[in-house]
Amino acid sequence: MNIEDEIGIDFDNFDMAKELLLFEDCIIKPTDVLIRLYIKPMKTKGGIIMNNSKGVYEEISGYVAKMGKACFNADWYKDWGHWYKTGDWIVFPRHAGIRYTYKNLPVFSIPDDSPLMIIPDPREVR
Repeated sequence: MNIEDEIGIDFDNFDMAKELLLFEDCIIKPTDVLIRLYIKPMKTKGGIIMNNSKGVYEEISGYVAKMGKACFNADWYKDWGHWYKTGDWIVFPRHAGIRYTYKNLPVFSIPDDSPLMIIPDPREVR
């Protein structure tokens, strides 16, 4: 499979409930979080190429698609609890996990303590 075969997120027709259903059949490592990556479109809807290079800030945001059964069980969570949930858009460090595809969807698997912040819209991350 080529990276061009990956299925991006179409914000014009986006439905979080339908997106989350794409991951209901997978089981992830109990302490990990599965992120559906937001990848900035490289072309406009009319086919104009906007940018052919990836910058340092590419692929550092996405939504929480699935959480392992043991997430938020470490001692340090007693003070600040479950601060993000499935369906939240988050930012995370690129070095925190591993990138791969699942059902042609670009995903990233990270430990439960890796997210840096919750954001309202991944298109605002630069």
